[in-house]
Amino acid sequence: MAEKEPGPSIPPPNQGDKHKSRGCFCCLFGCLWKTIVALILIFVLAIFICWLILQPRMFKVHITDAKLTQFNFTNNNNNLQYKLDLNITLRNPNKKMAIYFDKIEANAFYEGQRFDTENLTIWGFKVERKSTHFLNATFAGQQWMVLGANELDFNEEKNVGVYSIYLKCYLRIRFRIGDFIGGDHKPKVRCGLKVPLISNGNLSTARFETTRCDVQLF
Repeated sequence: MAEKEPGPSIPPPNQGDKHKSRGCFCCLFGCLWKTIVALILIFVLAIFICWLILQPRMFKVHITDAKLTQFNFTNNNNNLQYKLDLNITLRNPNKKMAIYFDKIEANAFYEGQRFDTENLTIWGFKVERKSTHFLNATFAGQQWMVLGANELDFNEEKNVGVYSIYLKCYLRIRFRIGDFIGGDHKPKVRCGLKVPLISNGNLSTARFETTRCDVQLF
C-alpha cells in the first residue's frame, strides 16, 4: 500500500506582524501623550502670560472710622443694646480690571456671638480700575445674648471704654477686563476692631485707628 505524501507544511505565525502592531500602538500612545503634555504647557503658558499682562491684585478693605454710641449689656435679661456706625473703603488696585460687587453681607460679632447682620449692597456697584469706593454701615438695635464667663471680659472692656468687635463679611464679586465680565467669586473679609465708646457725646481717651481687614478669595 502506497504511503501518503505529507501535505504542505503550515507556516509559523508571522512574528513580525505582532511586533509591528505593538510598535504602532506604542507610537500612537507616545504621540497622544506628547500632545496632551504640549496642550497643558500651552495652557499654563497662556495663563502665565495673561497674569504678566493683567497683574491681578486682590481688592483692599479698610475700616477708616467707627463710632460706637451705645453698647449696653443687661445680665438679668441677657439683652445687648448697641449702635455702631462704620466707614468702610474698598480699594481696587488693579490697572486693567474693574470689580463688580454684587453682594456684601456684613455680620457683627461680640465674644464670638453674632449680634447683627446688614446688607451693604442693595443694587450692587462697580469699582473702576485704580479707584476707591466708600461705604457706610450702621448696626443698631438689641439682641439676646448669653455671655456667661465672657461677662468678665465685657466688664473689663466697659471699664476701659473700648470694645473688641469682630466684623465678618461675605461677598459675591465679578471681574471685568475690557468687554469681558467673568467669574462669580465669593471672598470673605474679616476685621478685628477695637472701638471706643462715645457716651453722651464724650469720647474715651482711646481713639479708633484705621484697621485693614483680611481678604480671602477662597
